[in-house]
Amino acid sequence: MNNTVANSWHHGELTAQKRVGTEQRMAEVGPKFIRELMPQQHRDFFESLTMMFIGYTNFQSQTCASVLFGEPGFVSSPDPSKLVINLQYSIGDFTNQSVKVGDRIGLLGLEFQSKRRNRINVIVTDINQKSLTVKVLQSFGNCPKYIQPKTWAFNPDYQRFPSITEVALDTKISTDKTIKQMITNADTFFIASCFDDGELLNNRGTDISHRGGDAGFVEVNESGQLLIEDYYGNGFFNTIGNLLLNPIASLLFFDTQLGHAIQITVSAEILWNDDQAVDDGNKQKGTISNKADVNQVRMLCFTPIKIEHYENGFAYLQK
Repeated sequence: MNNTVANSWHHGELTAQKRVGTEQRMAEVGPKFIRELMPQQHRDFFESLTMMFIGYTNFQSQTCASVLFGEPGFVSSPDPSKLVINLQYSIGDFTNQSVKVGDRIGLLGLEFQSKRRNRINVIVTDINQKSLTVKVLQSFGNCPKYIQPKTWAFNPDYQRFPSITEVALDTKISTDKTIKQMITNADTFFIASCFDDGELLNNRGTDISHRGGDAGFVEVNESGQLLIEDYYGNGFFNTIGNLLLNPIASLLFFDTQLGHAIQITVSAEILWNDDQAVDDGNKQKGTISNKADVNQVRMLCFTPIKIEHYENGFAYLQK
């Protein structure tokens, strides 16, 4: 394998690409599409946003999916390789103690109304009480597939009487009506995943990606596991590749009407196409088939490990 391809994809992503027969095309696409610098269009886009989704691994080595908020301009790009993000507002989990210099994190900018999204995987070069500065490792755009358009208004109750509640795991999601409704009513969630073996390559670290569909596209079975059909996207398999090597991930859901958010640490299983093993009719377990089709639907099964509820943690409400 040449160094250019190796720096575009790690072996988890390559395994998934090979399984569905796209490895040759991705070997050509990766070096052309994934850059170490942001084009001016992406820099302008990030500076126009009022929210930036972030995937990071905290000081307790827990992968977290979260979001930072601000007025347009709270993200700035002094040069094509750098972003500076104001840290004043989050759902309540992210502070200047959450990451350190040298950490590799994922950032995702998404404009819901236009369905435009761009991603960067970055390394932290500075962090203080006011801001986070990062250097770009991988910069690329994503297609508008599965993004549900929304317009936003500021949540007047944001950070008013905020509370963070850890939901006891002996209370299953399937029986907790508040948590279950937030999940099953959602048309959007975000997933942070991570693979880092210590190699100093641009494709190591934490990543964050978007998942979307019609409301109800995430199911909760009787065991409290989350089930989602993983439709074909750009063929990169960033998230799937990470999960093949490290099944621990973090899911972020938010209630667009009430302004609450939940962060769920999960263990993920990938059920590939026809070779799905199902227990008790609940699609609880699966094995990875040696035969898969890029256009066929995979199933992701997430078993919750930790659930945190952020009251009034989301800064915007859907109009």
